[in-house]
Amino acid sequence: MNPVSSIYQKLQITPPQGFVDEIPRLYAPLKNYVPGIISLILEHVWRLKTDNHTSAKEKLDNCAWIGRLITLDKRVLDDEKKNDIGGWSELKDILLKYIDDCKSESALPFLVANCMQVISPIIEKRFIENYHFPPRMFHCWWYTIHDNNTHAAIHLVNAYQPDSPFDHFPHFVSTMLQAIENAVKNYPDLKIVSCGSWLNQLPKFQQLWPESFKENQKIINETGGFGPGAWGQYMTTFGGFNEKKANVLRKTSKHPFTLTEAKSPLKEVQIHLKKLIAENNK
Repeated sequence: MNPVSSIYQKLQITPPQGFVDEIPRLYAPLKNYVPGIISLILEHVWRLKTDNHTSAKEKLDNCAWIGRLITLDKRVLDDEKKNDIGGWSELKDILLKYIDDCKSESALPFLVANCMQVISPIIEKRFIENYHFPPRMFHCWWYTIHDNNTHAAIHLVNAYQPDSPFDHFPHFVSTMLQAIENAVKNYPDLKIVSCGSWLNQLPKFQQLWPESFKENQKIINETGGFGPGAWGQYMTTFGGFNEKKANVLRKTSKHPFTLTEAKSPLKEVQIHLKKLIAENNK
């Protein structure tokens, strides 16, 4: 049997119940962004491996968003469980061989084409015409809870597509506060609110937060990233692929906007958001 055919038989388009990774599943129907970002990651891994004289495997693992988009399986981030995903280790070995066999920048298009020939039959079945992110309970926003229920990490997608969230600023702010207050209701011991995103460096996004947010910011990843916190910046507001930003990564091997985590005390965030809402209602 052709080894690629065997991989397709093993790798399930929808992971078994209990292992579905909901975040890449949100992105999977985007037929322009997904092939674009996977191709960019493959190029990027080759450049990092070549420039730094390190293993392709190390660099591919550091760009784990590609594995999440291909498998949609949360086990792909777990070193002890990722080999339980049928077909994934075999597929990864094929990608790594193509990366290692590529000897020059001029051969990169062939590297990408060969890899995408293997990947495309998996991802194309998920594409949806004219797909946009569906609104969540708090439109763009949701949260996860950490550190013994004292820390809420806020996450977002652009549910306003094809508009920018900043074109709907009052609603964007009010739904952010609703998400945080819902977290407080469910977890009354909360003390800290954080966000891990490339957006943290944008002045437009920083205005949603108190001053302490900018002061309490740490770099998570300049060249890789396990999720859309870094790789989301290569998506346009229409859900397409942002070639202009991709070219920055190609030239510098660093994201145009570094992935950071920033945080503020809960009370400061609530006061700041309520002040913004009051100002917008004048």
